[in-house]
Amino acid sequence: MIAVLFRWDIKAGSEQLFKEGWSEIVHLNIEKHGALGSRLFKSKDGEWISYSKWISEDHFYNARKSLDNTEQARIKMAQAIIRAYDPIVMIPVIDHLMATETTHINQLS
Repeated sequence: MIAVLFRWDIKAGSEQLFKEGWSEIVHLNIEKHGALGSRLFKSKDGEWISYSKWISEDHFYNARKSLDNTEQARIKMAQAIIRAYDPIVMIPVIDHLMATETTHINQLS
């Protein structure tokens, strides 16, 4: 298992477009490419950050190469992004993260 950290600067007023594209890609990656889920955050300084888990590094890189009906979702994200930083692939060393239900959080934003 690996984790990947993504970071973006998003255009003001484009947040909803970005979230829609991001969610579409995440769900497809879960269904077809070995992603184990992802969380999207916004830092206090306005940077958008995503943390995702994958079965393996190969699964992650294969998903990035695949276009599997993600073109429209990628366009949504690209239209909203000012700057995308290179993803950081991480290998867990110690994991004390508790699995929790976060569905209700989406309704608060």
